[in-house]
Amino acid sequence: MAGSLAFSAVAFGVLPYESIWMQTLLDMSPVRAGLTLLPLTGAAMVVSVLVGKLLHGVPTRLTVGGGLLLIGAGNLCQAVLDPGSGWTALAPGLVLVGVGTGFVAPTVAGAALAAVAPERAGMAGGAVNTVRQLGYALGVAVFGTVLTSRMADTLPHGAAHTLAGGGAGALRGAFSEHALRAAFASGLDTALVVAGLAGVVAGGAVLFLVRSPRAATAGARKPVEKAVTPRG
Repeated sequence: MAGSLAFSAVAFGVLPYESIWMQTLLDMSPVRAGLTLLPLTGAAMVVSVLVGKLLHGVPTRLTVGGGLLLIGAGNLCQAVLDPGSGWTALAPGLVLVGVGTGFVAPTVAGAALAAVAPERAGMAGGAVNTVRQLGYALGVAVFGTVLTSRMADTLPHGAAHTLAGGGAGALRGAFSEHALRAAFASGLDTALVVAGLAGVVAGGAVLFLVRSPRAATAGARKPVEKAVTPRG
């Protein structure tokens, strides 16, 4: 459940602000800004199909933990923006996030269902979906706060909030285009670093803390010894 929460937060929590950056400062249309996320969605689709076919018997702690590590690395790879950057600077990192999503998304729900009795499968599935939605909401809130706080280092607090909310047009008369781009790029870089580190920590926690109940499994598979009455 913690891995599911972290997954939605770190994989998707910064994307709304990247979309705002592309539309308000790079002058991209909403459709074109949405299409720039195709590297993420395409990689996630391909990898999820391959994971379902080739890694069926692999422990979920490896797919979920490893996927979170890839998502964290993908966010860190995107934290290379400067005032002159375009959307292509995000593409390599988006591919990594997509690959990690392909590992996590199809297996995290199965891990939750496998952890409960069959009669509680509906409860487990609903809990995972709820936690994922909560993770996304928390990610947007936390990384938005990080973004705005970083932009407030170079812009007035009110202007930073306006810029983060997509109001770059209202600020162009008071600030230069370079200042607005520099502030938003710096804020995005900081938010991406925080998201990347959170993903790495969450992935490491899943890998090292989640363990299969080997003792119980071994006990269940241990053959029952039959008493043998010696012949006298």
